[in-house]
Amino acid sequence: MLFTEVEEGTNLNLEVTSNGQVLHFHSKVLGLRNNKVMIEPVRIDNKILKLVSSQNLKVDILAVSNNKIPMLFENVYIETSKHLGKTIYLVTALRRGRKVNRRGATRMFLGVKGNIQLGINKSCFDVVVKDISQTGFAIATSRNIPNAVDTPIKLRFIDGKYKMEIVGRIVRKTIVEDRKIIYGCQLMINKDSYQEYVLEKEKAYIDDMKSEGGPHIDPKRRALMVALKER
Repeated sequence: MLFTEVEEGTNLNLEVTSNGQVLHFHSKVLGLRNNKVMIEPVRIDNKILKLVSSQNLKVDILAVSNNKIPMLFENVYIETSKHLGKTIYLVTALRRGRKVNRRGATRMFLGVKGNIQLGINKSCFDVVVKDISQTGFAIATSRNIPNAVDTPIKLRFIDGKYKMEIVGRIVRKTIVEDRKIIYGCQLMINKDSYQEYVLEKEKAYIDDMKSEGGPHIDPKRRALMVALKER
């Protein structure tokens, strides 16, 4: 599949690698211009990120369409331009996209409040625990952590009878929109108590999926799931 064949309105996940740091951003296909794909620019603190491909900056794009297998376009070229008076990115992909299987450890949405500590003897701040799996977890916050990837963190939260304390490291940073950033974390210390908690959550999730009429999600929880969706 060519990148120029990606449909207008398709959600895009941009993986930007610069100086050893990997950042993730969300965008969307706007249309075509002169055999180049116009996409929405990335905004941070209401300012457009100057994203221009160079020898020190590599950009991969994952195109995610409903009911279709995600397509990965690697090492694309991006330039900043104007369209109808608005700033856009123009993307050129020299290679065809390849299908990506994103299935792995089952991730279960939580949406509970938590608290994290970055590194050793550093300040703590509140987050929302977005989801968990047997191999990691994701948190959402408005705080922009500089040089976040590979930073060790300790997460604490309470869910029912479980009082959890998890140690991991940040492996992914996704800026969904202004004041909403999601950090994907890999588990570093795998305690039996954590695996017990995850297994119970998996069982409840499977039982809910098998229930008559499908899973029931209350409106407030569904709204939170939509708000924290990484598209």
